[in-house]
Amino acid sequence: MAIEDKAVLSEDEIASEVGNLDGWEYLAETRELCRVWQFGKFVPTMALVRTLTQVMDENNHHSDLQLDSRNKTLTVSVTTHSENAVTRADIDFAKAVNAAS
Repeated sequence: MAIEDKAVLSEDEIASEVGNLDGWEYLAETRELCRVWQFGKFVPTMALVRTLTQVMDENNHHSDLQLDSRNKTLTVSVTTHSENAVTRADIDFAKAVNAAS
C-alpha cells in the first residue's frame, strides 16, 4: 500500500500538473480534480469501476465515483478531505488512474 504525500499544492502547481494529465480538470470552487468518462454501454463502465477500486486500494487513496446510467458517464472526483485541498497524493492518484484506464 502506498504512503500518501499530503503536501498541499498551490494553484500554479495544480495548473501545471493538470496540464499533463489527460482528461482531468481542476474544479477550484470544490478544490478537487475531476475526470469524466463517456460509455456507449453499461458493462465497460462497470469494468472501469472495478479497475478504479483496485487503483484506489493500491494507492490508499479513495475518490468519489458518480455513475450516471442515463447519460452513460462515470465521474471520478478526488481531493484530500483532511487538507480540504488538492495534494500531491491526488495528482499521484490521477496519474495512476490514467495508467490503469
